[in-house]
Amino acid sequence: MQLTGIDIMSNTMKTAKYKLSQHKVEGQSSNLTIFQVAKLMDAIKRGEESKSTQETSIYFSLN
Repeated sequence: MQLTGIDIMSNTMKTAKYKLSQHKVEGQSSNLTIFQVAKLMDAIKRGEESKSTQETSIYFSLN
């Protein structure tokens, strides 16, 4: 099975969301730094933006 860009992005987002949820549960005892948390949040945001961009680009390619 070959992974596509969408699959890889989806997997990255799932991993980032999981790590952030674990960080939230652990609270102050979490091992993540503020920079690592920000990087995870950026990964999720970029993934959601590229997902919406890919959906709209389909319509432009059909015209």
